[in-house]
Amino acid sequence: MAVVIKEIHVRTVVERRILTETEVPEEILRKIENRVVEKLSARESGQPTTARQTRRKNER
Repeated sequence: MAVVIKEIHVRTVVERRILTETEVPEEILRKIENRVVEKLSARESGQPTTARQTRRKNER
């Protein structure tokens, strides 16, 4: 006998928080800056920087 699902309830929670520069340690800021520069330079050269980007590109 087949089971039929008539209703599905989904709850999601989205948290948005704006951080000021004073709340973020310098080390974290440097890591973020390095990642952004790395991704931008990889985008300019046409090479994906991570496996996730490669997978997304292959899916298309």
